[in-house]
Amino acid sequence: MLRPPEPARGAGFSLGATLMPNPFGGQSPVLLLPYLAYAEGDGTLEYNLSLQWGLRGGVKVGLAPGVALDAGLTLPPALGEGADWSRGVPVVLDGGVILGGGGSYLSPRLHLLGVPGEGWGLAYQLSAGVYGGEWVGEVGLLGGFGGSGVLLSLSAAWRLGTAPEAPLAFPAPAPPTPPPWPQRG
Repeated sequence: MLRPPEPARGAGFSLGATLMPNPFGGQSPVLLLPYLAYAEGDGTLEYNLSLQWGLRGGVKVGLAPGVALDAGLTLPPALGEGADWSRGVPVVLDGGVILGGGGSYLSPRLHLLGVPGEGWGLAYQLSAGVYGGEWVGEVGLLGGFGGSGVLLSLSAAWRLGTAPEAPLAFPAPAPPTPPPWPQRG
């Protein structure tokens, strides 16, 4: 996921990777998936586009400080010998809440996977992360794929551009307002 709760202010890029067990078997027991993302927003509403396990377009809406809703649509790649797009293009719809602030977050979300007009499946994800102005790190759990267990992932990304920095847990107080009457010196 690699998305802190604050929607982007301005435009920003993220470049990183995810390390996870290889769910496809094969020669390597782990997968290293590169991550590239672009986000643009006004601090309340963010549009984002990422490329990792397919191409994902999404939107994030800040509801309150440290609380956001995030949803997206992913077009996964046609990988492996069993990949068959003859009956339609597979899609993944995801949605969740991002809770946090002060440099950490927690995000539960659901994924609806399927081919329109065919069958659909449900998966769940729980991510916990830490972040600063130029970086984000995350541990995630993903499960619900037909009894295949839970996949653990470790992710990190470098954030470039005007993405928001981690807000202070307790903002500094505002300076005192001078009284409305003239001051004598």
